[in-house]
Amino acid sequence: MRELRDETVVDVLTDNGIGVLALSGPTGAAPYPLPVAFGYDPATDSLAFHLSESDESQKHRYLAADATVGFTVYEETEPKSVWRSVVVTGELVEATYDEVEPALASLASNTQFAPNPVSWDDTSTTTPYELRIDDWYGREFRVG
Repeated sequence: MRELRDETVVDVLTDNGIGVLALSGPTGAAPYPLPVAFGYDPATDSLAFHLSESDESQKHRYLAADATVGFTVYEETEPKSVWRSVVVTGELVEATYDEVEPALASLASNTQFAPNPVSWDDTSTTTPYELRIDDWYGREFRVG
């Protein structure tokens, strides 16, 4: 296993579109991990998500209690022999579409089924969020 340099961490975030967001939640509650589509724009260092939520959703309750989150992205760069993973920590905050537009453009280009905030569904709203990055690290695992 080896640590990834920051440039490689940026490559992993830029080249991928799906990861796992882990919400901290209320005191004593188990973490709430969920797969999400994301976009990263290295020029603005912006990591953005569309999250569907309602006031009654578990995501909403967890974010209201604690906006500190972890986010993991992983990729297999050489089949069955090389894997990379990146973990990002920070605060997840509601954003405007203008603030995160470059990152959301990356989401649209890296995700087969990018969420469309205009036609989501009737029972929830789709809100843009930005993960304000406190720290990140990456690792590469090689077999053999």
